[in-house]
Amino acid sequence: MPLIKVELARGKEKGFLLELQNTVLDAVRETLALPEDDRNIRLIQHDPDFFTLKPPYELLVEITLFSGRSKEAKKQLFRHLIDTLHGRLGIAPETVFIVLSDQPLENWGLRGGIPADEIRLGFKIDV
Repeated sequence: MPLIKVELARGKEKGFLLELQNTVLDAVRETLALPEDDRNIRLIQHDPDFFTLKPPYELLVEITLFSGRSKEAKKQLFRHLIDTLHGRLGIAPETVFIVLSDQPLENWGLRGGIPADEIRLGFKIDV
């Protein structure tokens, strides 16, 4: 149940943006073995004057996820995300900035405000 936010400067075609959103989502779901219907993603375009990343970065991917994933799983997520973005969309690997934010289960209010550590999630976190 990660929350994914993808940010970039405005100027790309709608088809590219939809494929970008699906590519990021697919890579995260595949790597973390999430259910197929786990779709929590926002794609935000900014006016170029209000979106500045240190070169060579052009794309910011922020993923907030439950704590518990191993360092190896995170490394696999980084690699798979970069490889998939490059393979499907031709995005240069060095232009992608990825940030993960691990949050304890008790910090997530789900299914009507129930803490996530009190819910049977239906997927493994400790991968």
